[in-house]
Amino acid sequence: MSVTYSALREADFGPLEAVGEQWRAQAGRLEERESDLDDLRRRQIGEAQWTGTVAEEVRSRVKLIGDDTVERAGECRRIAAAIEDAVTVFKDRQEELVELLSALPEGLSVDADGYVTADSAADAAAFEQRIEAILDAVREADETLHAAVAAIAGTTDADERAELAGGVALADDFQDMLDRDASPAEVNAWWDGLSPFEQQGLLEARPELLAQVDGIPTGVRDTANRTLLDGELHRRESEIEAVEDRLAADPGNEDLQKRLEGLRGTQEDLTRLRDRIDEPYQVGAGGPALDHYLLGYSSAEDGRAIVAVGNPDTADNVSVLVPGTGADLGNATGDLDRAQLMAGDAYWADPSASTASVLWLGYDAPDDIVPQAMDKQYAEDAAKDLSSFASGLRAVDEDGRSHVTMAGHSYGSTTVGIAARDAGLDVDDMVFVGSPGVGVDSASDLGIDPDRVWATRNEEDIIGWAREDTIGSIVGGGAGGLIGGPVGGLIGGAVGYFTSDHDDLIHGTDPVSDAFGGRTFQSDATRDADGIEELWKDNAENHSAYWDGDNGHPRNVARDNMAYIVTGQTSGVR
Repeated sequence: MSVTYSALREADFGPLEAVGEQWRAQAGRLEERESDLDDLRRRQIGEAQWTGTVAEEVRSRVKLIGDDTVERAGECRRIAAAIEDAVTVFKDRQEELVELLSALPEGLSVDADGYVTADSAADAAAFEQRIEAILDAVREADETLHAAVAAIAGTTDADERAELAGGVALADDFQDMLDRDASPAEVNAWWDGLSPFEQQGLLEARPELLAQVDGIPTGVRDTANRTLLDGELHRRESEIEAVEDRLAADPGNEDLQKRLEGLRGTQEDLTRLRDRIDEPYQVGAGGPALDHYLLGYSSAEDGRAIVAVGNPDTADNVSVLVPGTGADLGNATGDLDRAQLMAGDAYWADPSASTASVLWLGYDAPDDIVPQAMDKQYAEDAAKDLSSFASGLRAVDEDGRSHVTMAGHSYGSTTVGIAARDAGLDVDDMVFVGSPGVGVDSASDLGIDPDRVWATRNEEDIIGWAREDTIGSIVGGGAGGLIGGPVGGLIGGAVGYFTSDHDDLIHGTDPVSDAFGGRTFQSDATRDADGIEELWKDNAENHSAYWDGDNGHPRNVARDNMAYIVTGQTSGVR
């Protein structure tokens, strides 16, 4: 449609929003129907209840209907998502226009049709350009919405179908770009050069090609990943059913039993992730409801998950949280809890600004503290991907002014530091929480101003034991004990302690030490166990205490300090 100044000012997007809700509700109804069909096929007319050729044909027909129902549900969800994305752009640009008009410079006026008059022709032209930029963004979103709905619903005309086919044909060109390591900025420029129908054609035909590519807009990646996730869940359900059938015929087969347990476990992990991201995150009473965006996932090995709370493309502030040891697909929703809290805390720190918070579990984190978390290799393997992700945030930033903070907890801080050291991180601030070292000796080695490098560790965090002097004492004591018994152990431990660097952790200079040269902020030890026998548990628990406050423990001041950093209000950091 041709979007005019007056149309945007006066538009009520509530009815369009309601249409999106109806499409989403229809998707839910179709999914319920598929569940009923599956129950019918497997339990009411299953092999235990009905056998024979006719029974097999009926079950096969019911499965085909169920598969078609799943596909239709997916289409409804994609249409709903396209409408929701468009409504967000429409509302945001409408609000931007209203704010622009509420602060007109002296001597400048805008009439009902958007015509600008001013004392200076140059001032009038500049203001008209700002209005036109807003209208262009709305027109682009409208064209994208039309392309998505037409492609999914099959209502395209001949020219539009040709553009859709053209988009599919571009898949090889895009793959060639990726094979030669095109930068996120190059990817974004290429994508923006396509027509809405070419974009939609490629998205519909090859979602796996776009799903995890940095530089592709957040909404597109989300749609692609949700399509892939829904498809994988459906395929895995069929795999589970097939293994169950084989196990029923061979109940003592331990290999089949182990295979079934693995399939069910992964299915539960994926379902838990899907269910969590299906619902917006409500930021307290009176705060915004932030949509989730699935920017990447994998069920291979330990699994991966990259989830944004709020849209990084349009946010004023973006925080990225990299989790550490033990993080995997199975507990990704727990790490997502922390990313959600960071988004909410940032909102309350500055309600006038929008903030998106990203959980980046885009790497294979160590499974255990010893020996895996003692090894830098996990972080080094992740460096290129994390660097690319940070560059991708810049590439998709719609106004080019977002404030980006990269935070890492525990071994995640090592991953952030080594990525900055080896591949570079295009961010404004770095935050290291409960760190065992970040792979460098000084904040000045991280590629940003040391005054924008932050670290914290509460006084009872067990990670503080991961020091070179502690390890030196243990190693020296052990060696001395083997040679000279208890006395030798004491002497060896003392030698190990006093010959070690007291500012060194296992992965570099302690980022909360003066020697590191960054800045520090306060955090609390909010988890106190009772009795001396609980000392180990107390220190271990406090390694995970930095986001406490909505989980039965006292609120940790670290949350407020991180919120001030994320929103660029560093004068408030304590």
